[in-house]
Amino acid sequence: MPLTVKPLHPLFAAEVKGLDLRRPVSPSEARAFVAAMDQCGVGVLPEQFIDDEQQVAFARLFGELEIRPIQRGRNRYPGADERIRHHEIFDVSNLDGHGNMLPPSDERRAYSLANRLWHTDSSFRQVSATYSMLSARVIPPKDADTEFADMRAAYDALPQAMKARIEGLTVYHSIWHSREKLGGYEPNEEEREARPGAYHPLVRRHPSGRTTLYLASHASAIVGMDDEEARPLLAELIAFATEPRFIYAHKWRAGDLVVWDNRCTMHRATPFDDTTHVRDMRRTTVRDTEAVLTA
Repeated sequence: MPLTVKPLHPLFAAEVKGLDLRRPVSPSEARAFVAAMDQCGVGVLPEQFIDDEQQVAFARLFGELEIRPIQRGRNRYPGADERIRHHEIFDVSNLDGHGNMLPPSDERRAYSLANRLWHTDSSFRQVSATYSMLSARVIPPKDADTEFADMRAAYDALPQAMKARIEGLTVYHSIWHSREKLGGYEPNEEEREARPGAYHPLVRRHPSGRTTLYLASHASAIVGMDDEEARPLLAELIAFATEPRFIYAHKWRAGDLVVWDNRCTMHRATPFDDTTHVRDMRRTTVRDTEAVLTA
């Protein structure tokens, strides 16, 4: 069955139908999906009621997968992996390892609050990410949308003077920068050593040929520039790139699988009553093992 691609926004994001991830996906189907993603940046695959194994199998078609890291409060207590046993699955929920809702004081909740900032998955890794795939298993009755920003369109719309100013700049990304900004999560020494940060070009060329900004709440410094100048510049660019004209807001339905290309988009979670309603979402992330192309 051929893929059908229905635009969801004037600039990017599309509903993609024609794949059933409960069965093996052929190489030709995978190639067609990549071609669609090169155009839309964010692909919504509805009614994909898949399990963890099926999600991992689909993600592996596109490259090596990230393994979820050790996080304080997770993975190191009896039964920690009772809900999610595949190490390639990242738990993007408000539940503990036994399926109980996290209390407001739980440090795991504080860690996840920074997901409400605009970010790009794994920009804090030197080997960053191509696709992220988020599967909606249980969703709250309202709110909890995810917003996406098209960084290609944002770059295209920048004034020429700004394009010239940022050409060739290199940015330092740290996950602890974003975690400290929202939620007040303080990593221990082991966590800092495991995820020390990374350097990436601010302006990149996507494999599709389009030029894109590469930004995130993890971006904390610009090489060769004082923080007093760098941080306002980064904030200005993020504010520009997240103007309403560049944003698609996805309203989740159970069974949705949303795939986004981290090389040309940012995203953020929106608030919901996470002390009352369960949100069970599971993410797989494909490592970007290809050479980064500077614009």
